[in-house]
Amino acid sequence: MQIRLPQTRGPVVTVFGGVLVGAFLAGAGPQMDRLWDRPSCAETVMKAVSTDKTVSGSYGCFDTNLQTGLQTIGIDSDNAFALKVGQNGEYHYVHKTADGGYVYEYDRPTRPHDKVQGAISALGLPRTSRDVERGDLSAAWHERHDLGAAWAEITGQTQRAHSQLFTFYLDGSGKISAVK
Repeated sequence: MQIRLPQTRGPVVTVFGGVLVGAFLAGAGPQMDRLWDRPSCAETVMKAVSTDKTVSGSYGCFDTNLQTGLQTIGIDSDNAFALKVGQNGEYHYVHKTADGGYVYEYDRPTRPHDKVQGAISALGLPRTSRDVERGDLSAAWHERHDLGAAWAEITGQTQRAHSQLFTFYLDGSGKISAVK
């Protein structure tokens, strides 16, 4: 098998391209196992926990014992789960435990606000735009542009999130049989 290499740019482009492809494979390879190993019911329930909207199938992801327990607190459907449990937040898969549990981290902002608008304000863009509109270029140049504060807004550090860990254990049929 022959692979035709570009002749015009020299071997530097080929080596650089090979390094990029190798880095991608090395970085993405271990992540693919983690992506395929996530059970659908655990993902569905975490979606339902992290939104106040109804997520189809969330109640059905629990085995009969847990459904009975949920009924005692008034949760008997996907809609009831959304009303009583669901809150706006973000979640991500952490890892699989040695005893077969699937760990998810859920972050609920205690001071929710628009991250993008906060970053724009931290960069001083509204004040700078006003200065330019007034024709005061000196004031626009000297406005405070805080990259650190903008980064804190984008990454959610200013949201002051409350974090929780959930570990789901599944039965043989893929339904959640225990939550810790």
